[in-house]
Amino acid sequence: MKRQRIAAALVVLALGSVAACSGGGERAAAPAPASSSTPTASPTPTPTPPISEAEVGQAVADYFATRNRAAGKYDDKLIKSVASGPLLEQRLMDHKINRILKAKIPAVEVKNSVGTVTPPGVSPQRLVVETELQTERFPRLTALAERKRPGLPWSWRYAVTLDDETVMQYLTTKPRTGDSTLRTPTKAELARLKLSPAAAVEKLAQLLTTRTMDISFAPFRTTGSADSYTGEFVWAQTNDDDKPTTLAVVDGPVVALQSSYDKVLVFATINMSWIYHPEPGTTLQWPPGPRAALAVKGRTYSNALMYFEKLQVVIGIPPKGPGIPDVFGIEPQLTGVGGY
Repeated sequence: MKRQRIAAALVVLALGSVAACSGGGERAAAPAPASSSTPTASPTPTPTPPISEAEVGQAVADYFATRNRAAGKYDDKLIKSVASGPLLEQRLMDHKINRILKAKIPAVEVKNSVGTVTPPGVSPQRLVVETELQTERFPRLTALAERKRPGLPWSWRYAVTLDDETVMQYLTTKPRTGDSTLRTPTKAELARLKLSPAAAVEKLAQLLTTRTMDISFAPFRTTGSADSYTGEFVWAQTNDDDKPTTLAVVDGPVVALQSSYDKVLVFATINMSWIYHPEPGTTLQWPPGPRAALAVKGRTYSNALMYFEKLQVVIGIPPKGPGIPDVFGIEPQLTGVGGY
């Protein structure tokens, strides 16, 4: 995703907080024995087979086919049929901005996809995929979809672009005996992590909030789109001529999924604010582009100029030890502007 400085147009091509919940249906009671000497057997639930790679590829292809059609017409109703949560919020805002600008939203082409699904019997069932895209910048995508039960359509809730760094080590490693490749972590597994999922996302938000003389992103290793975003943050905070105040706040609960590597993959959303202050005696207004499209036309500000983003983030957390938590990707979407 191309991001430019405040004085230039911001081209928003977003691909993308969800409450982690679980549950399950109750087995129907066995029917009463018949009056004959032979009792009627209790029904046996049919196990749901794991999703195949062909089904993964079809699910991804269906999403992007719909996404591309919706983007071509800025069709909010159509994108709502395949997306929800933070991904839907980003897509709707992308439609709004480009509709105002009368700008074309490029289609996204997919090369191939691999992924895995959480075990059946727990609602919602989740599908996590890694997809190779036909693009030179951030050529990979990791995405998460949900459905209440097998057989229903998938609703895509997260989609975050990556660099060449792969998250598939978190998804498809051969599981331990009796284990699943991807599932909700237990309390014992969470206790073994270097950071809890919630603490990791909160820490990232803290690092994206202006702190005097503290622009390090330890304890994280950032790659791909995350490295690009944090790099812009660091550049902005070291630029004396155009230094913003920032505030990042975690938006809702996170989704944490345990892998067979004893590592946890985390999806979350952060709301980000950027605030610029003009020199005394001067005023600011947005130059032509996406931010100007959302601003009051011709409005100038003498105290502060602000814009707001919704960030989707994907983090990998290792167990306690020498490993370093990874921020694999940060997917930003402009959501509003303001000032005073």
